[in-house]
Amino acid sequence: MQKLYRECRRSIAYVTVSTSNGDESIGTAFHIGQGYFVTAKHVIQNNKIIEVGITQPQLRTQDAHALPLSEIERPLSLKVISEPIFAEVEADDVAIFQVELQERLPSIKLNSTHDIYQSEDLALLSKVLCIGYPPIPLTVHPFQVAVDATVSALINIRGSEYLSYIVSATARGGFSGGPIINDDGKAIGLVTESLVRDSNAVETGFMACLSITAAADLALKCGWDPDETEYQRDIESLVTVKLALPSTTELNPHEHDFQIYVYDDGRDVFIEISCFSKKEREQAVNAFVAVCPLNIHKIEDCTLLATPVDNPSPKLLKQASYAARDALLDLGYSLVKERYTSGWF
Repeated sequence: MQKLYRECRRSIAYVTVSTSNGDESIGTAFHIGQGYFVTAKHVIQNNKIIEVGITQPQLRTQDAHALPLSEIERPLSLKVISEPIFAEVEADDVAIFQVELQERLPSIKLNSTHDIYQSEDLALLSKVLCIGYPPIPLTVHPFQVAVDATVSALINIRGSEYLSYIVSATARGGFSGGPIINDDGKAIGLVTESLVRDSNAVETGFMACLSITAAADLALKCGWDPDETEYQRDIESLVTVKLALPSTTELNPHEHDFQIYVYDDGRDVFIEISCFSKKEREQAVNAFVAVCPLNIHKIEDCTLLATPVDNPSPKLLKQASYAARDALLDLGYSLVKERYTSGWF
């Protein structure tokens, strides 16, 4: 964990703000490249940013006989050059702002596994690193705090389309906006809130972290343009729809009984429709075919594999997927999650 921490620490900044009543508060933000920083919406919304600062050296292990800091290792005060952009949905506690880019400002890579492909099997009990700037009593400077933790649960926050992680670290003010980083060195979420009952102390609640998918979606809308080594957009997965029977949804909102998947990379197109009920799978296929004719190639286990008869546009493929989805909703299925990309056209 120490090696991982040293690789990430200089990408993480404290954010000091002045609140509407004149008080000073602190939160955390992290650099994702091109000067774009991710933080929690509540850290800066309706507040004035006073300072954004990097306190830690980069890729350097301090020991008892460390040399003085070189110019590229010194702490940085960053200049904010854009108004923050906030997620439109109130429950999505994420914001993006941009600073004047510094040559010696590294970035944290984001996990590219979209929420729709995330699962409890992948997430639970995985080790993560939480880094932020919670105020420490009897100190006068912002000190970076690093905590190793474990993902304890994968949850849905009321009102948000994105997943959230519950991690085992103690929730403290000031961690908000900081990243939780997996053992691959990629941010999988950002600290957003402490889930507590009534007016209990923050430290008694569950530390909740919004999925990094929410931050990536917002950053892309703001102009962030990562290459494939920084973040894979998965444009080829044109359509992914997961649905569940009511009995499944009541017990586990993450699981699904039916999936529609359309792949389109601008050259090759294929469709997978998966369900163990042959009758219901055929009803979805018929609804799809009514909009976009298919060549059925094979059925393996519970999955039907097909390709379009012609060369349909992404728009038509999406319309056919909507029709198949709606046919299942009419049968009583519930929508678990759906994702549509713009495709290559």
